[in-house]
Amino acid sequence: MAASDVLLSALGIVIAFTMSLNILGLIYRPLQFYGKFMICFLSMCTCASYGFFASIVLSLIGKKGLSQWTAGRAFSMLTCPIIGLKINIKNEEILKNTRPAVIIANHQTELDVLLLGRIFPKYCSVTAKSSLKYVPFLGWFMMISGTVFIDRQNRGKAIKALDGAINTMKTNNQCVFIFPEGTRSYFPEPDMLPFKRGAFHLALQSGFPIIPVVISNYSHVFSFRKRILQAGNIDVQVLDPVSTEGLASEDLDELVEATRSKMLDVLKQISPQAAKQPTSEVDSEDTTLLSASGTANGLVAVDAIDDDEVLEPRISRDADASELSAVLSATATEGTDLTPDVSKVIELDTRN
Repeated sequence: MAASDVLLSALGIVIAFTMSLNILGLIYRPLQFYGKFMICFLSMCTCASYGFFASIVLSLIGKKGLSQWTAGRAFSMLTCPIIGLKINIKNEEILKNTRPAVIIANHQTELDVLLLGRIFPKYCSVTAKSSLKYVPFLGWFMMISGTVFIDRQNRGKAIKALDGAINTMKTNNQCVFIFPEGTRSYFPEPDMLPFKRGAFHLALQSGFPIIPVVISNYSHVFSFRKRILQAGNIDVQVLDPVSTEGLASEDLDELVEATRSKMLDVLKQISPQAAKQPTSEVDSEDTTLLSASGTANGLVAVDAIDDDEVLEPRISRDADASELSAVLSATATEGTDLTPDVSKVIELDTRN
């Protein structure tokens, strides 16, 4: 039997199993959750494969900056109608008309990768931890589409990658997308984790504006803890760009807090459904969406944008070398975890 026949047979079995879960989910809801989750996984693999080949073609015609946008739109357009998700974006024209810029957004769950597919503007790239290069489908696409890979364990390589990102932003009039919380919050109510300073350092270093994007709390639509993945609306609001012209490193903390405060206010305003739900503590064991082996699952793509903490040491190059070496050694000892569980994020603070 040819390899293509085996592949098609395996795909048919997976699709049949997924559809069975969705049908049985009408009787027992958690089964429908896993069925829809598998749909997201298959859709992501399909769109990542499409994005890989699209990136090659776009590179040949001088349009490489559209690679991540076209793959993201395909993922959103294919998946949202199937799972019944509607994403409403207010002030989207800001994203279309402001380049280059550092785009930031609040980070809730693994479902954010699907929302990114709808939010992502043309000529924009994400930052990613270097280990994601080796994830099948997703990693291949990210390598060829212009992703800015950051090596957490090597500050020199991280600085070099960020220098390259700034040059690309200036040369190609391109944006960069970062989640300043550094990891997923899993809050059942409208709230955000403290912001890390990496994205703001990058904006100050480049002189480009910051565009805050606020995604309403959607725990009523997706919750792994409650095994919920159901149809619903998610509102997104793009805020006015925040200028970094004339700002220095001394203004960094005020810039971070002012931006976070404004985003949090808007988050509470546009999350009426989630705000009515009782607050409960999320069990970290319930948020694990990958097998213990660490292989990629359907929504691991969100983790591609978590690594902004390595941006922070970019400006303060006069840090004590021995202290920095100790911090990096501690980070390397912990290793890099590919699971989309709530992960440790070490912030390198060199302002001493």
